[in-house]
Amino acid sequence: MKLASMQILDSGPQGPHDPSTLLTSIPARLGFLPERSIIVIAFAADRTVNATMRHDLVLEADGSPTRELVAVLAGLGEITSTYGVEEIVVVIADDRYPVDDHRYRRILAMSDRYFGEVGGVAAGFGLAAFDAGARWTTIWCPEDRAWSVVVSSEAAGCLADPHTSPTAIAEAVRSGRRILTRRSEMRSMLEPLDSECGPSRPRPDCHHCRGHDLDETDRGRPDPGPEDIEESARALDLVIGAVLGADRPLDCAELDRLERAILRPDVRDAALALSVTELRGAAERLWRELTRRLSGRGRAAAATLLAHLHYIGGDGAYAGVALDVALGNPEPGTLARLLDTALRAGVRPARLWGTIDKSYDAAKRLGVVIPAVTLRTAG
Repeated sequence: MKLASMQILDSGPQGPHDPSTLLTSIPARLGFLPERSIIVIAFAADRTVNATMRHDLVLEADGSPTRELVAVLAGLGEITSTYGVEEIVVVIADDRYPVDDHRYRRILAMSDRYFGEVGGVAAGFGLAAFDAGARWTTIWCPEDRAWSVVVSSEAAGCLADPHTSPTAIAEAVRSGRRILTRRSEMRSMLEPLDSECGPSRPRPDCHHCRGHDLDETDRGRPDPGPEDIEESARALDLVIGAVLGADRPLDCAELDRLERAILRPDVRDAALALSVTELRGAAERLWRELTRRLSGRGRAAAATLLAHLHYIGGDGAYAGVALDVALGNPEPGTLARLLDTALRAGVRPARLWGTIDKSYDAAKRLGVVIPAVTLRTAG
């Protein structure tokens, strides 16, 4: 089971949450406005939001949950049981039936059973859409169970504007990203730039492109071994230099060299550390441009670097989309598969920090200095 979106975005310890404020914050926690979704919010003992998880609300023609949805709920129950979660709140966002329809209550009752190890579902809310002014209602409220949210069985209200919520503003400051209208916009941000030149897409008037596909010409060539340390060191220096200059356009010759660089396992391993340094934002821009301008193994390698950056930063939704791109290549690489397996299993971002120690070790072996860690642990 792979979560369509999983976000680790903690708020500070506080008293019980107001439902309208909590619901309004969900798009900022996910990065987009969820539609036809089931959303699970996990709370820690101090009432902080431990994780926000979303999946498509897949229903049969009669509105009953599909087998896929049942499997998702079972998987989410297993994931949260390992999180140190004190309370679960479930939100259904769907416009196919009235927000308090019995079909949604049935899904909440089913969810309550699957989340039994963490005390069941403390509260459940329904709404048609995450629009400013949209009305929400309480559709599940076992007596005296909710502790993290102020709620009663008759509670209802309206959303504020998700785009200007305190959580949205904090996320914009943290990542510089706005709330997207749909999750599909995340994928569009990684679509190939057909108008841009690249190693496998040279323009007729470009004199810098090789004019051939690295995947074809290099197929069967062994990956660089330990005897290539000097070449790898130069390649890593090239990558760091490109990160430092991420705001300037890449010419085709440099794009070619960067593709070769990130396909070197030792360079890629060292470059992972950039995701937790002051160069994180610039690295994100470079990995995204490489993902969009390269193809084949180069595109997969760049998307994997981007997925790792998002995952370790707690941006599970963006990580999942980048992994979809990487895994769309016939040879995505071991790291992409490992990250995908971890995301499917709900592994928290904090568990990825072991890769950072190895990244700094890889850079040290190459004699290249990576900036110090500045990112705080997310989840």
